[in-house]
Amino acid sequence: MNQLNQPQNALRRSVSEHYLDLEGGKQTRASGTDFETLPSRHIEAILNLPGFQEDKELVDWIGYSRAYYDQGEYPKAQQHLKWSLKRMPALEPLIFYYVRVCEHVLAIPLTKEEVQYEAKLARYRALPKWLRWTMPGFEFRMRCKWCGRYTRHIHPDVPTFGFDTLSNTCLFCSRMYPMPSWLWDSLDGRAYSYYRMSFSGDDFYEEFERDYNPTPLCQHRRK
Repeated sequence: MNQLNQPQNALRRSVSEHYLDLEGGKQTRASGTDFETLPSRHIEAILNLPGFQEDKELVDWIGYSRAYYDQGEYPKAQQHLKWSLKRMPALEPLIFYYVRVCEHVLAIPLTKEEVQYEAKLARYRALPKWLRWTMPGFEFRMRCKWCGRYTRHIHPDVPTFGFDTLSNTCLFCSRMYPMPSWLWDSLDGRAYSYYRMSFSGDDFYEEFERDYNPTPLCQHRRK
C-alpha cells in the first residue's frame, strides 16, 4: 500500500504535533485528550464543511460510506465515497485515504478459497441478526487494508503498545492494525498514530509523510 499515490488536490497538507480542539484550543497529539476527543473531532471535520449538513443525500452517503468501510465492505464503501466526492469535491482532504484503501484492496485478486469465503459471508450477512447468534462456529474474516488478504477480524482498538505482536496483526503480511477503520484512518486518527508511534517498522510513517508534511517528525523518524 505504500506505493499508492497521494490525494489529487490535497498534497502535503501540513500537520503538526498539536491540533485545535472543538473550542479552538491548542492540544497535543497522542495525548489522553487527543484519544478521548478523536471520535467527535473526526466527524465534526466533515460536518463543518460549508453546505454539507444541508445536503441530506450527501449526509446519508457519508453515513453509508462509514458503515461499509468499518465492515470491510470495500466495493460498497468505494461507491458511496465516490458519489460523495463527486457531489462535494471539498471532501477530498478528509476522505481520500478511505478511497485509496478501497481501490488498493479491490485491485488485489482473490484466491479461489477467498471467493468461496465471500459467497459464504454473503449468505451469512443475509441472515436475520437473531439467527446469526445460532451460528457461533462462523469465522468472520475481513480483507486486510495492507495486503488485501482475508484475515481474522480484530477490533481496530486492540492495542499493540508499539510492538509487532499477533494481538493486532494480519496473519498474512504481518502488518499491524490491518482492519479498515473510519476513525483511525481519518486525518486526525492517522496523526494520532504517527505521533504516538503506534506502528513498528517504517511503512506507515513513510506513507503518512508522503500524504502530509508533519512538523516536527515523530521521534521514530528523526535520524
